[in-house]
Amino acid sequence: MSKIVFLSDLHLSPTHGFFWENFRLSRDAADQAGAEAVIVNGDLCINGPDSDAEMDFARDALGKLRTPVLALPGNHDVGDEPPGQDPAQLVNEARMDRWDARFGTDRFALDAGAWRLIGVNAQLFGSGLEREAEQWDWLEGRLIASSHRRIALVLHKPLFIEDEGETAETASCMTPGPRAALLALLRRHRVGLVISGHLHAERDRVVGGIRHLWLPALAFLGSGDHGGRPAVGAVVVDFAGADASVMPLAVPPLSPHDLAAIKGHGRYRFLRDMPESPPPAE
Repeated sequence: MSKIVFLSDLHLSPTHGFFWENFRLSRDAADQAGAEAVIVNGDLCINGPDSDAEMDFARDALGKLRTPVLALPGNHDVGDEPPGQDPAQLVNEARMDRWDARFGTDRFALDAGAWRLIGVNAQLFGSGLEREAEQWDWLEGRLIASSHRRIALVLHKPLFIEDEGETAETASCMTPGPRAALLALLRRHRVGLVISGHLHAERDRVVGGIRHLWLPALAFLGSGDHGGRPAVGAVVVDFAGADASVMPLAVPPLSPHDLAAIKGHGRYRFLRDMPESPPPAE
């Protein structure tokens, strides 16, 4: 089997259920897609870095999928690498332990069709944690072992916004130092595709000989400030041939939520600060 469903930026919560219906519809569609696996590409939660209940809720929600699930963490799950979107929620060992207790691992290697998909934890790059060095070693080992296949790297954050040489340190993508090291590693091992989420926008282009695919979000539309097309939805990627084929997941219309409107156009800084609005019971 060569088809993989990608779900990204779910932002689930037992106390703030704004995006539950989009997830429910997409979850059911994913099970009907006949895919080998569902990859959940980060930001499962709204307040995962500081909430056991949110991590439990996301784990249980994904557990209802009949298709095998591989989940990667995002900044709303384990915290950001520095400088971070929220200095109060930077990735640390305790937050990673919370993820491990629910999902077991923050990385994977999966063969699909002609490709090997290698999933990593974007939040570790530049974190300075011991886990960062471990992940670099693991990643290089997996790349060396995958030389007989086409290779796709999967992670929550894009490597850059417009070009590889960007110097700004921003929470929107990888920071310059780790990015340069990662790109050099990917080129050494002829990685052909990088799949990311985080920006809630679609984009599919080749830069420097590597194809970069941005995934739409399940929760709400991106701002559009980072390029790409703000979008809610999910995709199915067929890895049967040398060129991965991307198509929308066949799902009923999803609500194109406006984050600014939900947060009262500045009344609340973060969704976690809002009055509780639990999702409906299934």
